[in-house]
Amino acid sequence: MPEPLRRVPASALVSGWDFSTGAVKALAFDLAGNVVAECRFPTDLWTEGGVSELNLMTLEGQARASTRALAARLRELGRLDDWLVGGISATHHSAGRVDTDGNPVRRAICWNDQTLARYHADGLKRLGGPDVPRDLTGGPWAVRYSLSHFVKDEATLSPADWKRTRWTLGHGPLAAAYLTGRFGVTSVSSAASTGIMDLRTNQWRREMLNALASPGYRDQAWDSLPQIIDMNEAVGALAEHVALDARLPPDVRPFVFPTLDDQAAGLVGGGATDAGHVAVILGNSAVVNSSSAALPSGGSLDAMKLNWGPYLWMRCYSNGAQFLDRVVGANPDWPKLEAAAAAVPAGCGGVAVLPFVLSEPSVGVPAPRVEWFPKQPDGAGLRLRAAFEAIAYLIALGVREHEAAGQSITRVTVSGGIARSPLMVEILASVLNKPLELLVSSEGPALGAAVTALAGYETSLRAAVGEGVPFTVADAVATMVKFRGRVEPRREWVADYATGLATFAGRIK
Repeated sequence: MPEPLRRVPASALVSGWDFSTGAVKALAFDLAGNVVAECRFPTDLWTEGGVSELNLMTLEGQARASTRALAARLRELGRLDDWLVGGISATHHSAGRVDTDGNPVRRAICWNDQTLARYHADGLKRLGGPDVPRDLTGGPWAVRYSLSHFVKDEATLSPADWKRTRWTLGHGPLAAAYLTGRFGVTSVSSAASTGIMDLRTNQWRREMLNALASPGYRDQAWDSLPQIIDMNEAVGALAEHVALDARLPPDVRPFVFPTLDDQAAGLVGGGATDAGHVAVILGNSAVVNSSSAALPSGGSLDAMKLNWGPYLWMRCYSNGAQFLDRVVGANPDWPKLEAAAAAVPAGCGGVAVLPFVLSEPSVGVPAPRVEWFPKQPDGAGLRLRAAFEAIAYLIALGVREHEAAGQSITRVTVSGGIARSPLMVEILASVLNKPLELLVSSEGPALGAAVTALAGYETSLRAAVGEGVPFTVADAVATMVKFRGRVEPRREWVADYATGLATFAGRIK
């Protein structure tokens, strides 16, 4: 039986921030996982020349603005005094540099930056090949991991900017620092996505910095790495200047707990905390995540670490909602489009598309490749269904990788904006030939951040009074994450989609 809450009052509200490359969301949840208040603001990225970069002054502004807006909503509801704690989800692998005053040295490089491949290749060559990172850290060093940023910085950042860098911090730890004023700390989850932390010990491995050519830059990179803290230690309360800006009463200073990368947050928000549970997140990226007590037994899955101990197995595809946006255009009439797509038979009569608006190295697609077979159709419903099927095939390849690496799948949950489409979920269930569990909340990363913060807060309150019984993330999931139903595969579609999946896989080889 799940452990009940003992120290956190039943009236408590827990906030979850979700900082993504598309937007920032701040939501206040009650202890049943219901959204009580929310706000959303856009994210503007610098993309000229294939980069994907975020101005850290924008991130600081997002942190402050979302806090102001959430406080205003709670004030209107008379619930401001109930806001006790918050957690943060932010994009995996994205990271920036700040000086001793917390001001930006350069823009943060984001997870989907398309310029990193050659720097990653140079770094791997210096290390001695792809087996060396696995030996040193227990996991791979993929192109998008933020160690690649250090290698790029060696070639592109001035010596003066290297020298004035005090901290190199991930997206989430930066947001937490702007909220609390505490720079220089990171979570296990965020540190794991750098490619520098040993997944087995939760400690930095200095040897990974041999990916850099200059011994001096290796030293400077090492000195800029933050302290890795436990998930039950708060980063801090909201800083006074942030609280005053949001017009919070003197006794309302919510604690912010260590951050989660969005993949880890989505796993928790999807209720997938046990071995065999897989969480599919259909957002700007399309992701297949699972947790395990062991590292993958083989294959090329990303392997990272969760704040509370287990490993996160991940296959993250860059091509999700942004591919769909290209297919449906601006401001589509979704009910009309969905009805038209539902009228198209499974397999689209042979019409298909490769959905690679961005490169997808993990499946052997080194450059953007949006290609229709036999040609792009005129009908919007046909285009949408073919696009849904392409995303489902991509997810199926990720699920296969999890199984091949040793995961015995017992449950698949699905969340994210694309999962709001009943047709998309039916197609995915039929492609996987597995039932899918649907979540009440479509805000997986924000909810996952809130759930993990609740676990840390309750545990810290118990420790303060000498209670030794832990309150785990799984206990917090049982409290806050709710399911709304199950979608079964459409048996009449399964054979067509097995054929479609084989054709899709053959086209990208």
